[in-house]
Amino acid sequence: MVTIRQKLVSATQAAKITNGKNNAKKYIVVHETDNTSVGADADAHARLQGNGNSRDASWHWQVDDKEAVQSFAHYWQCWGAGTYIGNNQGIQIEICVNSDGNYKKAVENAASLIAKIIKDENISIDNIVQHHYFSGKNCPRNMRAGKISWSNFLKMIADADTQQPENPSTEPLKYRLLTGTYSTRKAAQSVLEVMQHRFGWVAYIEQDGTKYRVKTGTFTGLNAAQHAENKIKTAKLAQVTYIVPA
Repeated sequence: MVTIRQKLVSATQAAKITNGKNNAKKYIVVHETDNTSVGADADAHARLQGNGNSRDASWHWQVDDKEAVQSFAHYWQCWGAGTYIGNNQGIQIEICVNSDGNYKKAVENAASLIAKIIKDENISIDNIVQHHYFSGKNCPRNMRAGKISWSNFLKMIADADTQQPENPSTEPLKYRLLTGTYSTRKAAQSVLEVMQHRFGWVAYIEQDGTKYRVKTGTFTGLNAAQHAENKIKTAKLAQVTYIVPA
């Protein structure tokens, strides 16, 4: 699975470049950045949004050949699709096309991310659409030109959850869980106490700028980490969670 992390835009900034917090989350809208500059990777685009994008545009995720970075929680109605319905019902995914990156790997990572999102948000694979679907813009440009066909991309998404490494390691990998950020340490502390006392986990609080997140100890194997992630969601401890290699 693609490495994912969170670099959320502040609520103050988000309010300026979205339609609010009532995203219906019916569609996944796929874009390409169209920025071929060296270094225009996922982190660069996340920093662009976090520092105050000068354009009247916003998107939830940016993905490159190494990682996927989230800028907005899915409930924000980002200005990405070019139409009212597309913005208010879509989760916007930007695929990076920087010239020093591997486009094919970035597309594969986007497929892995989208497979997770549609499972988490209960979105039909039939509702994964191109930016062009809403606005008529030639986007995602490379995919529409056939560099990687749309049908192959959808197949990558459909197969993402079932693909296994050709030579799986005999030693189970270890993973941690990260929550999204909380605005106060007190809120993070409440979550920490549930994890420690009810679940019996090792966990601690990390500061992220002016906010806080909770990070768990290690789980052996992806299945154990996914089970732990489901416990967090069932207990409604976090709106966003991430599984990361330990």
